Amino acid sequence: MSSAARNVRTPSYRQSSSFIKSGLTQVRIHALLVHDEEGPLTQLKFVLERQGIETSRVRTCAEAEAALTYAQPPLLIFTDTVLTDGTWANIAALAEKGHLALSVIVVSRHVDICLYLDALESGASDFIVPPFGDADVAYVVKGALRGS
Repeated sequence: MSSAARNVRTPSYRQSSSFIKSGLTQVRIHALLVHDEEGPLTQLKFVLERQGIETSRVRTCAEAEAALTYAQPPLLIFTDTVLTDGTWANIAALAEKGHLALSVIVVSRHVDICLYLDALESGASDFIVPPFGDADVAYVVKGALRGS
């Protein structure tokens, strides 16, 4: 093995998980976190960033709408169930009206089967509750990206 070959680093799962392959190019994964107070989404932010996923945060539906008009909108949206100016359903509607297919994952503080079913029937990609394990979040992200 040549010295050049030994110095080439093979990407680890954490490094490679932040990219998805699209033809010959790679796209960086960016997730928008929509929440107005500290809580489960703050914990989720650290799990996503450990997996190499870039995150940004907005606090309201209006801020989320503005963030979706950026030149590089997020591929994923994680939203709290209730916001100061709306709910997860408003965020899902914003994601649907854009020109890109965006996956919305609803994040709840506790298990709520009715809310879970409502979210999935209304177009959310998934519904998650803490605690957020690395493997669980990776599974949700992969599923959401496949569905978008």
